[in-house]
This record gives sequence, structure tokens and C-alpha cells, in this order.
Amino acid sequence: MNRFAVLIAVVFWGALTLAQAADSNSPMTARKGDSNFYDPHDSVNPNVEEYEWQELNTELPDFPADDDLLEFQVTRPNAAFQYFIDAKSLSYTEADGIVRYTVVIKSRTGAKNVAFEGMRCTTREFKTYAFGNGKNKFVRPRKIEWKSILDNDYTRYRKDLQEFYFCNIRILDLSADKIISELKYGRPQALESGFR
Repeated sequence: MNRFAVLIAVVFWGALTLAQAADSNSPMTARKGDSNFYDPHDSVNPNVEEYEWQELNTELPDFPADDDLLEFQVTRPNAAFQYFIDAKSLSYTEADGIVRYTVVIKSRTGAKNVAFEGMRCTTREFKTYAFGNGKNKFVRPRKIEWKSILDNDYTRYRKDLQEFYFCNIRILDLSADKIISELKYGRPQALESGFR
């Protein structure tokens, strides 16, 4: 058998194999309109088992003590406030991808706002699980829901926590200990200007 005959045989068998695959109407070879056709722009791929995210149950931590507070820097800070994270409340659960923490915002006049929050890095959202009631107790709000992290003056701290501390892509194998290290030694103003 000469080379030309071999080439013809290979082309023939290749065409036959493709035709058989097309007849099978598999997701790889199905045409638009066929039941197995999947458009990559569809929101759900019918050929892949659907993943459904679920949040784990969240228990409220102890109310923060001053000795456990870690001050962190906020870019474009309001000079009237200082920002702290309660180290004992900080946690990260890989199962649902949420960093949970108590934030304490102190004014120069001594007023203090306390909130226990959660942050989802993948969706850039936060949730407030409870507020301090001024009597060293947590109180749950009536409506607890995920909200987008906004970049405004008073809540700028969330944007910075997300970008520099909790969702920092430089941190591999995220853990509470690594986040605490970033809070202690990180410098967000240097990161923002391109220096580290």
C-alpha cells in the first residue's frame, strides 16, 4: 500500500469517527438546537453538576476586650476615628469562604461603635451579624443579609479589610493567624502607592 492510499484511509476513518460522534449528540458535538447543546454564555451548564454555596451557622463571639484589639490602618482615613479588629473573634472557615470578625471604631471623643461582621471575598460582600448595644452586649439586627462592599468615607474600612487583609491574593492558605499577621505588620498606604 503506497503513501497516498494510507493517507486516504486515515482521512476516511477520521471522517467516519466524527460522523459517528455527531450522531451520538454528545455535548461536545451537539449542534445549536439539540438537547445536549451548551452555549458557554448560558448561566448554567446542564452538563455539569450544579454547585450551591451554603453559609455555615454563625455563633456570636464574646464582646471584645480592649487588650485583644488590633489597630489597623485605613487609606484616606477620617482623622476622627481609629479602627480595630478583635483578634479573639477573627476566624476563617474554608468550607464557606467567610472571614468573620468584630470591628471596633473609636472616635477621638471616646465614643465606640462595635459590630460583628462576615466578609465573602469571592463576591466582595459583607454581612453584619450583630451590633454592640452600648452595654457590652451584642444585639442581632432585624434583617441580616449580604450587601456589597462600598467605598465611602465611614465604611472605607471594609474596602481596606477586603483588599489588604482578608482577601489579599498574596496570602496562600488563608488562616486567622495569617490575617492577624497582616493586620499587625501590613501597610495599606504603601500597597496603594505601589511600594511594599
